[in-house]
Formats: sequence, structure tokens, C-alpha cells
Amino acid sequence: MLRLIIQKELREIGRTGKMGWLLTGVAVLVALALYNGYAYYTDHSALLRESQRVTYEQFISQGDKNPHLGAHFGFYAYKPTADLALVDNGIEDYTGTSFYLEPHQRGVVKFREVSDATALRSFGFLNISYFAQFILPLFIFLLSHNVFAKEWENGTIKMVLSARVMARQLFAGKLLACWLLVLAVVAVLSLVPLVLLLARAEAGSLGRVLPAYGCYVLGLLAYALLLTIIGVATSLLTRNSSLALVALTGFWLLGVFLVPRLAGELARRVQPAITSVAFDDETFHDKQYGVGKQGTKDQRRDALADSVMAKYGVRRLEDLPVFFIPITIEFFEESDGRVMDRAYGAIEHNEARQNRLVLASALLSPFLAFRDFSMHLTATDMNTHHDFTQRAEAHRRRIGVIVDDFYQKNTVAGNDFWRTVPQFAYAAPGLGWRLGNAAPAIGILLLWLLGALGLMTLAYRRMRV
Repeated sequence: MLRLIIQKELREIGRTGKMGWLLTGVAVLVALALYNGYAYYTDHSALLRESQRVTYEQFISQGDKNPHLGAHFGFYAYKPTADLALVDNGIEDYTGTSFYLEPHQRGVVKFREVSDATALRSFGFLNISYFAQFILPLFIFLLSHNVFAKEWENGTIKMVLSARVMARQLFAGKLLACWLLVLAVVAVLSLVPLVLLLARAEAGSLGRVLPAYGCYVLGLLAYALLLTIIGVATSLLTRNSSLALVALTGFWLLGVFLVPRLAGELARRVQPAITSVAFDDETFHDKQYGVGKQGTKDQRRDALADSVMAKYGVRRLEDLPVFFIPITIEFFEESDGRVMDRAYGAIEHNEARQNRLVLASALLSPFLAFRDFSMHLTATDMNTHHDFTQRAEAHRRRIGVIVDDFYQKNTVAGNDFWRTVPQFAYAAPGLGWRLGNAAPAIGILLLWLLGALGLMTLAYRRMRV
């Protein structure tokens, strides 16, 4: 009997002209999302790899120079395109991709894609994740809003239940019929990117990519299931297709547009970010006096000179067996580094508080929870961005130590020395780290799934003729 109910529902859906147009539109949007995501991934990957190679080649072939001046020639550290960026590019367009490696200056990530985009980018970038977050819910609600309501409006539910059809069979059959159609769309969203990932994967990368993608697909299935349950339960509770459609569409508009914007504005007001002017003033002061009021730069330089002369057993800087200038450079590089670490750490801490406020609003919007989950699993989130900047900054300081150590005994550096400066390489942290950061979003998605199951139970108990 359950199989017959499912077949009946699928035939009725297939005979509906509006559903045919809806499925056609969904197919076109899915194809565009797949194309956009694949084109973004391939184009960005090639561009960033080539840019990384070219700037490094220019650095190591700059010729004979003073070591410190040559270090100022610098080169860029590029954040490689995430392996799963063809699924979700997250905040990559807003955070930038390049970090300049130069002495004395902590790099600021630049070259944000959105700064060169047209106004159309304000509507979002259509890829797999965008489709899943914003368009898939609307498709599910349009599919399920009248699955029960039509029976109440036409009066056919009495006839169906009187024909030896049990209420639980009817409920399960209609729910499963909707779920099968939703599952077909989710299968396309999951399998085609998997094929593209397998085709584009570099040697040794599948062991890192496939587990993360598998977890992403599991999250997508749970997300689609809870939305399907909400749609079917609402259709049963309202008993009116128009009212059900209004309720579900209102829920979609509230969760997709209103809640995120209100949450973002609230986070900015409750946890305001420091202005660039205040940041520059604060860091300039701390660089002059050090962390913990260590004295002016001149006082610290004099103390350093005394300690270096004592170390080598001389009374004049001119008598040192090494150059004092690179020692000074390295000393203040470390001192200024502590200042900048503290300043940027405060910014990141404030961003984390803002993000927690926004994520808390996901209790009112499963779409927000899935968005946060998606970005963490695809390594296109703010945590991964901060990890990249920290590693790039550590590489910049490592270069400074290499150059300053060489400069203590040499005034000219050639290409043989520049080639000893290591190239920058970055890989996003593994699955455990990503799941740890995504844990709050996963918890909220599970709460929504439990809430959907509770709504389903309530709707089933109220199913009376």
C-alpha cells in the first residue's frame, strides 16, 4: 500500500504543468550553479598558482643587492583556492587572496574579487552551495505545500482513508514521495561535483578532499530532509494550500533575508570593530614603547647594544665581529611582531564574538546554520582565512630571520642566497579542525531536525477527517 501511495503522488506531481516548469527551472539553475562553481575553481586555481610562481621567481632572480634591501623586494604569499571552492566559495571574494612578504610590515590580505565585480554580485554568486542554501528550500516548499492541503480542499481525504488506507501509510507515502524528488535534486548536487573533484584532484589530495566532501553531503541531506518535513507538516497543519504556501514562503523570506541582516546589524552595534585610525594610532604607540612599557625605541636600542657588546666582549660597536644593524632589525622585528600579534588578535577575538551573535540567530533560521556549516567544511570561512594570515605572517618573519642572519656577516646577497629563501605553501587544516569549528552550526542543524520531527509528530496526531 505504501508503494502505491508513493506512485500515486509521483504521478500526480508529474501531471501538474506548474511542477514541470518548476523542475525545468531547477534543472537550469543547477546546471548554471555547476558551471559557475567549476569555472570559479579552475580559473582561480590556475591564476593563483601562476601568480605565486611568478612573484617568487622574480624574488630569487633579483641579482646582487644589500640583503635587507633585497628582502624589501619581497614576494606575495597567495592563499590557494580551496579544494571544495567549486561547491562553496564562502567569503573568499571578500577576504582577498594575497599577503605581501616584506620586512617591518605585517601584510594585509589584498585583491578582493568583489572589489572588481559588478553590482550583480550583490545578489550572490550562484554555485552549488548558494543553490542549496537559498533556492533548494524554495523548491521544496513549492513542491510540498499542497501535498496534504489539496486532499482537504478537494474532500478526497475521506475517500482515501475509508479505502482501507491507514493514516500512517498515507502520511509516510506523501512524505516519501516528496523526499524522493528532493533526493533526486540533492543527488545531482552531490554526484556531479564529486565527478568534477575526482577529475581535477591532484595527486595525494583525495585523502584530504573526499572525507570533507562526504561530511558536507551528509549535512546537505539532513538540511534537505528537515525542510521537506517542515513543508509536508505545514501542508497538513494548515489544510489550505494557499495558507501553507504563504506560511512557508514567509518562513523562507524571514530566514534567508530578514534574520541574517538583522543579526549582522545587531552584531556590529553590540561588538563594534575598531576603526583603522584608532588601530594605527594604538599600534604606533605600542611599537614606540613596546608591549608592557619597555621604554622608547632609543632606550631599547641602547640596551640591546650593551647586551650585544657584552656578549662578544667588546666596548665599541665598531669592534663587533658581526654587523649590528641586522641585529637591531631582527630585535625590533620581534618586538613589533608582538605588538601586531596582540592588535590583530584583538580584532580576531572581536570578529569571533560578532560571528557567535550571528550564528545564534540561526536558531531562527536553518538557512544560516547550513551556510556556516558549508563554509567551514569547504574551508572558505573566516577561521581558515585567519589561519592563512597567521601562517603567512610566520613565513614573513622566518624570511626576516634568514636574511638578518646572513646580513650580520655579508653586505651583498646574490641569487644563490635568494634561492635559500623558501617558497610559501599553504594547505587548509584537516577535517577534524573544520568539524570542530563547525560544531555549533552542526548542533543547531540537529536542533532544527529535531524540531522538524516534532512538528511532523504534531501534524500526524492532528490528522483527522
